[in-house]
Amino acid sequence: DSFSQHEKKTIEKTMIMPNHDAAAISICRRGLDVLRRSTLPHLSITSAIASNNSFTRLPIGAYSCASISLHGSKSPSTVLTHSLSTRKFSSLPSSRTPSHLKSTVGTSNNNALENSTSFCDEADTDARPSLTKPPPSPPSSGNKSFFAKMWDKYSLKEQHKRSILGEKLFRSAQYRANDLTWYREARIPYEFRTRHAILTMHIWFLHKRLLADRVDPHAALLVQEELFDILWNDSQSRIRAEGVNELTVNKHLKDVQQLTFKHCTHYDHAFHEYGDNPKRRFEELALAVWMHVLNRDEESYDDQLKRLAAYVEYQYANIVMGVPDSYFWEGRIPWGNIPDFSGMKDNDGNDLEEVDYSVLSSEELPKPWMKMLTFAGEAYYWNTETDETTWKRPL
Repeated sequence: DSFSQHEKKTIEKTMIMPNHDAAAISICRRGLDVLRRSTLPHLSITSAIASNNSFTRLPIGAYSCASISLHGSKSPSTVLTHSLSTRKFSSLPSSRTPSHLKSTVGTSNNNALENSTSFCDEADTDARPSLTKPPPSPPSSGNKSFFAKMWDKYSLKEQHKRSILGEKLFRSAQYRANDLTWYREARIPYEFRTRHAILTMHIWFLHKRLLADRVDPHAALLVQEELFDILWNDSQSRIRAEGVNELTVNKHLKDVQQLTFKHCTHYDHAFHEYGDNPKRRFEELALAVWMHVLNRDEESYDDQLKRLAAYVEYQYANIVMGVPDSYFWEGRIPWGNIPDFSGMKDNDGNDLEEVDYSVLSSEELPKPWMKMLTFAGEAYYWNTETDETTWKRPL
């Protein structure tokens, strides 16, 4: 009674906040918290894409509006682990590929010059399925109790399993992104930003597969956080390897994170807004590739953009819909094959010059060696079959 009517209304307004205002403040706080913690390597980093509830969960399905000729892979499954992980899971032989995967996973093709690209047109747009109807769901363990979720998050056993799976998924994406085909035949500049964009593209495929998981969504979310945590630590190593001043590493990391989120959300936009329009979706994916992978290069080729956009369509359907749950949760990622970039033409219809394979020859390593970086940005070499590591470059 001691408050006036006006004062009571003011108190009520400050105590009862509209839902959209509360949501906006929550999102801002969460984003700032993620940005702050991302600069501290010893803390757990939560992906803004994964944790931000303002991002719409996209449909599960995808349909490639381009059939592309692929080459280069001898096995439909790529399994890479680091020294911290066990070697329980080896590369999956081609002969064990399930029948339902053979239609989506590329196989080895040395004569991949025929039918290199065939892109969708307006005539068959209506006949293509939409992305709004997900495939049948397997039995789910998503309705976990509070204590089960806490066990998943904080128990040493589950943390160990999560770190191993996150490492396997990241190294698999890194192995595909480091393939020199992208920077030779595909004619993508071998620069820090473009190399990070190719890596981001493959991390995004895994990110969408984890969002689409219906076996254990809570565990998938935790693995996703681990995956992005590894990505940021790897980004810091690559930034240091560029020779920047140590005091500016965190600033550069924030810039890299911003570029990464913009890149991922552009793909999200293409599949979410144009899920029922394959032609428009394909154009938007080509725009995303031009902006983020080719860094708005005015001298890029339409043929190049189309093949890269077709790869995004194919790989989205392959990873999100084509990978069996049992394979995915073991870290078996059947990336299929890299597109065939032979016979590309410039924007005037003329054949491009032959690829100079001596370019980046200094980056080539004998298989199964990979170049790795310490947290300080120093290079060492890892044998993916024997787990041997060495400072000396293998010959």
